[in-house]
Amino acid sequence: RSCSELKTATQTPRQYCRMAALEQPKKPAGGGYGQFLAEKRPEFTKKCAGQKASAISKLAGEEWKKLNEAQKKPYQAKYEAAKAKFDTDMAAFLAGGGEKQKGAAALRAEKRKAKEGKKKKDPNAPKKPAGGAYGCFLAEKRPEFMKKCAGQPITAISKMASVEWKKLSDAQKKPYEQKYAAAKAKFEKDMAAFLEAGGVKQKGAMALRAEKRKAKEGGKKKKDPNMPKKPAGGGYGQFLAEKRPEFTKKTAGQPATAISKMASEEYKKLSDAQK
Repeated sequence: RSCSELKTATQTPRQYCRMAALEQPKKPAGGGYGQFLAEKRPEFTKKCAGQKASAISKLAGEEWKKLNEAQKKPYQAKYEAAKAKFDTDMAAFLAGGGEKQKGAAALRAEKRKAKEGKKKKDPNAPKKPAGGAYGCFLAEKRPEFMKKCAGQPITAISKMASVEWKKLSDAQKKPYEQKYAAAKAKFEKDMAAFLEAGGVKQKGAMALRAEKRKAKEGGKKKKDPNMPKKPAGGGYGQFLAEKRPEFTKKTAGQPATAISKMASEEYKKLSDAQK
């Protein structure tokens, strides 16, 4: 459609096109959940005072799951309206001579690829199994968790997986441990054959990140070991430092993030007097 067809009732085509060309409209994100989070953020921010920033999205995810389909419907409708407005505004923006810019995520991905300039991986190189027994459990249950977490942030999947993994007994975890051990043994055998045939072992993503971090830190001035360390995290930071050994033991076999997740849940249970 032409720019004149996209103007509002109070604007001339020229005014609307000029305004639209100045700034690219922002695409609404997150579906119905995104609208819910935007509306409830002040409330959740207040409730999560003194905790990590990630506690807000975690609380939002929990509250969103409690809503039934009827309660979610207004947020989905709000998102559809915002998306329709975005489509109209974007059409006007382009019609007015604007150029569509890539989003922040796409720009970060491009920057990362250009900076890393990595050699392409050998497609014949065997892939190392990751995540231990928990990784095998997550791989098997992912389709089920994805279905249950539809409409939520992608992090909700790993969160649900972690909760379900903790519910399993040692006997229930054993098949996954055996599955991982078998996959690891196969990888080692395949890797030996790959190297013997002239293949070159490439460093994994974690090793590359560690190298990159070391190279970056190499140019930095070393900190004075006698300099006092500033306490971080407020009251929650002190609580986490004290309880870390206990939480580490309880979350054995789970991703490292499970420790901070458990700490956050336990901290929320404390009264103001206990905090």
